[in-house]
Amino acid sequence: MKKMLLKVLTPLFLSIICGIICGRLVYGIYDKKLDIDLNGEKIYLIQSGAYSTYDKMVDHTLLSNYVYYEDNGLYKSIIGITENYDNIEKIKNTYDFDVIVKEYYSKDKELNDKIKEYDILITNTSDNKEIKKIISEVLALYKDKNTTLIEIDS
Repeated sequence: MKKMLLKVLTPLFLSIICGIICGRLVYGIYDKKLDIDLNGEKIYLIQSGAYSTYDKMVDHTLLSNYVYYEDNGLYKSIIGITENYDNIEKIKNTYDFDVIVKEYYSKDKELNDKIKEYDILITNTSDNKEIKKIISEVLALYKDKNTTLIEIDS
């Protein structure tokens, strides 16, 4: 009886130990990756439209200062960028047309820090000309950066 119990418990005990070791190893690998991936910020891109061709985008975008990108065959024109959700309404009200707000995730620390600085300036003013000037500076900064954003599905 003792031999039979030992034959059953030994593999069971070794399986549990192997499972704990493998589990800790895998968790350690993914925990480090998770820390690296989550060191970013949520930003909001304020988009004036999405167009099937570049020429249509140029013809229909009402502003001269915007940034665009191509996504799934559509050209999307961005007229504002912010991290502060409350500033979205200020930016929307600065322009007199409908906009689309999309949430993205940015891991570019330098860009995120600059956007925060500009957000403070937007928060502290109600002058539309000043807001447009600040937005232009943010767009110029974003245009100069070669950064990848990850869209957050809502």
